[in-house]
Formats: sequence, C-alpha cells, structure tokens
Amino acid sequence: MAETARTADEARASAAAAQRAAAGAEQNATVVGEETFTAFAKGIGQASPTIRAKIAQQLKDAGIYRGKVSGEFNNRLYDALIEAEKRRAQLATVIDVPNRFDFIADLAVQGQAEGAGAGAGVGITESLRISTPEQIKPLVDAVIMDQLGRKATEAEIKRYTKMIRKAQKASPTVTTTKKVGDRIVSTTTGGFESGQYLIDQIAGTDEGKANRVLGFYETFLRALGGE
Repeated sequence: MAETARTADEARASAAAAQRAAAGAEQNATVVGEETFTAFAKGIGQASPTIRAKIAQQLKDAGIYRGKVSGEFNNRLYDALIEAEKRRAQLATVIDVPNRFDFIADLAVQGQAEGAGAGAGVGITESLRISTPEQIKPLVDAVIMDQLGRKATEAEIKRYTKMIRKAQKASPTVTTTKKVGDRIVSTTTGGFESGQYLIDQIAGTDEGKANRVLGFYETFLRALGGE
C-alpha cells in the first residue's frame, strides 16, 4: 500500500514539473501582442496531421524532437515545442525574435547546417536543370544552321525541344559533399550538354549525313587518299 502511495506521489510530482515547465516557457516567451504558448500549442494540436508532421520534422532537424516523426500530437511533439519555446524566450531577452513558426523553421535550418559539418559530413544532392522551349529554340536554330546550312522548321524545333527536355530530366547533376579534415569539399558530376546532344542527333539524320561531304570529315578522308 505504501508502495502505491509513493508511486502516486511520484506521478503527481512529475505532472506538476511538466506543468511548471510549460508555464515557465509560456511566461518567459510571450511577446507583447502575440498569443500565449498554450494557445499556440493548442492550435498545433487542432491543425491537420500534415502540418503537425511538418513541424515535427523541423523540430527533429533542429535536434529537439526525438523519435519517429508523425502527424500525431503526442508527448514528444509537445516536449519539443516547449524546448523550442524556451530557446526563443532566452533569445527574446536580448533581441527581437520571429514568430514561433519562423523560429522553429530557423532552428531546423541551423540544425541541418550543423549536421552537414559534423562527423563524416557526407551529403549527396541531385538537381535537374530543365530548359524552357524559349531557351532551346535558339540552340536548335544555330545547330541546324551550322550542320545543315539552313533554318530549322517549326516541326524540327518542336521535336528537338521535346527530345532535349526529356534527356535533361533523365540526367541530373549530382553534387557530393564531404568533410575532409577541416575543409568541406564538393564534387559535381553528371548533368546534360544540350549542344553536343543536338549536334549528335542532327548529324545522325539522313540530311546530316549527306551534308557531311561539305564538312571536315570528308576533307580529312581526302587528305588520306580516300574517295
């Protein structure tokens, strides 16, 4: 019986401590004219699971949220919100602070930057550069004029634009970042060279092959004594 009473006392003490922590965070971080921390937390509790999951991920990136990210409003999310509020309260004593959503987003960015510079510091980023039809048209005109000696038709511009954009989507640029000693080293590979691709495509057409007689290829063959 004494054991049960002691356990109940411990539970009450733990609950009281949690309430004091939440109250302290609310009191210290309240900025004139904004809602209280309690109202902010309640608003997140009533938000959609998608929004809660986004905030939880930001708090996890900041190194505050522990465990698997979900759209639930649970103790892990509430504890992380309290910790973020404490940090905001400390900062608010010396400078103006952003609203709570922006502050959490800033914490996430800082956490990601610190993570990139810690330990092995290995990161891989893929990016795609897809040209617009307006950017591709002058290239098609120039290459066809150079290779075939004439202006490109509308059908050719449309066809080669589609081909180039498709090839660009399949050829991402890959940037690998590593921490080597006290330096951050980035290496970029891949990507797509639209000009060379277009030259190869046009040179492979019947018209392109026929026009090579006027180019350096046939000149080179004649210099070797070829037909």
